[in-house]
Amino acid sequence: MSPKRIDLEYIDTELPAYEIDILIEDENWPCLDVLEPLAARVVKASILNIQVRPFAELSIAFFNDAKVQVLNRTYRAKDKPTNVLSFAIDNAGTTDNAGGFSPLLGDIVLAYETVFREAHEKQIKFEDHIAHLLVHGFLHLQGYDHEEASDADAMEALEVLILADLGIADPYAKDELL
Repeated sequence: MSPKRIDLEYIDTELPAYEIDILIEDENWPCLDVLEPLAARVVKASILNIQVRPFAELSIAFFNDAKVQVLNRTYRAKDKPTNVLSFAIDNAGTTDNAGGFSPLLGDIVLAYETVFREAHEKQIKFEDHIAHLLVHGFLHLQGYDHEEASDADAMEALEVLILADLGIADPYAKDELL
């Protein structure tokens, strides 16, 4: 399938100009009619809750576990699939062909089998888990990480805030025993 581009500036003129390229390479993923509005809602909610560049372009790829395992092995030296990978583009000091700031933000990649299995195990809606992982990946592209406990707490708090705006329950909430 060829990539599909979403231009958020045309969806909501109050938002910074963001373009999202979506590529679905595994037929098990929901159709573009489901993933496109979901991705747009996630990016919009994320933009409204954090400071972002005034213009950026990002790619979201929906792959299978095998392809994500190759990427994880190649770029992170971890020979296993994972649910989401983010590849930020370091634009510090770079310019585009017109001499302006390079708008490329990076790539978010999801692995179907892992994402589907996790949603089933956690007994949450598949689309809600996709949204959570897209928020997580988007925050990574904006420079957030979870290597240190304090950074992880801050990133998780942002994820919960953004997901709440999307009407999605806190994925980190612990079930309390009665």
